[in-house]
Amino acid sequence: MADWYRRSASEEARAARSSINAAYAAFSDRDGQVLSRLRGDNNVGVLQAIDELYVHRLLSQSCEARYEEDDTNSKRRPDFRLYRSSEYLAAIEVLTLFTEEDFASEVDRNDRLLSEINARVRPTRWYVGVSVIEWRRQPRVSHLARWIEKTIADLSDPVSGLAREDYPTDRYESPEVDLAFTFFPRYRTTEPTAREPIVAIGPAVAQFVQPGGRLRDALSRKGGGRYDTRGQPFALVASVRDTGCNTEDVVNALYGDEAFVIDMDDLDSVRPTRHRNGFFGSTRAAPDGRNRRTSCVFALIRGWMPGTGTTPKVIRFDNPFAAREFPDDLLAVDRRFVARHDHTHTRMEWEEP
Repeated sequence: MADWYRRSASEEARAARSSINAAYAAFSDRDGQVLSRLRGDNNVGVLQAIDELYVHRLLSQSCEARYEEDDTNSKRRPDFRLYRSSEYLAAIEVLTLFTEEDFASEVDRNDRLLSEINARVRPTRWYVGVSVIEWRRQPRVSHLARWIEKTIADLSDPVSGLAREDYPTDRYESPEVDLAFTFFPRYRTTEPTAREPIVAIGPAVAQFVQPGGRLRDALSRKGGGRYDTRGQPFALVASVRDTGCNTEDVVNALYGDEAFVIDMDDLDSVRPTRHRNGFFGSTRAAPDGRNRRTSCVFALIRGWMPGTGTTPKVIRFDNPFAAREFPDDLLAVDRRFVARHDHTHTRMEWEEP
């Protein structure tokens, strides 16, 4: 990614460089911090710098956004302090949510293995299902392919109506991996095509990825108490580049995971509720609300991809317990999850601009 942005001669890469250069030309970089990341080889650093440039561009439409403004306070500086004329209005910190590295690498590893098997072994009488018992390093696929072919050759032809519990199984063990195989009947009488895969079911990813939980953790590391906000409203902008994280995951991260309450004496009494594990919300330890110094969170769904001509949707999620409300006119949004207060309770509602 980093190399592509800098060196590719494709039309898309040239358009991306033009967009990035235009955004940077209007950006007042403190000590070349953003430029050094844009010129680096770290993909994460490049995308984080791009996110900061894009947020600056959005903010500059309505106010002056000063990046990493210097001061002598012992607390950390927010990414942006926002001004109109000389009046200081609010502060913003930017974070980026990437696809979980371990999960992505495991998916990529499994995909490569299945592609290699499918390229080397044709399905004649049986398909295979593969699950990983232990993975120490990349196996020798040529040896694995020969083992699959020999194992299938030793099997009898599948009988009609074979029950699932009677499917043959076997295990491939080597210094690199320990793999479990299940063999599924191939009842077709035609010869396999060159593209017909032999793998019917691939390895399940061992971990259960919860993008909402990871977003909640990332937000917690950026809470308003860490920054010198000078007593003014503070907001977080989350660039959601994890393709597995959707709007519902953001809601769960902020307001608590969705749950249901059931009266066991009245099974028709199911009603939705939320766990008290959100970045926002009240708990016994914080009855007045958690993270009250964070006024709201803006989510940029999928982040900005320079040169594409498309822009991410911006969604604002209000903190119903915020100590200070973030000004409405500093960052334009496509949607807003707004807190409505009355004399009895607070409710959250979607509001279209």
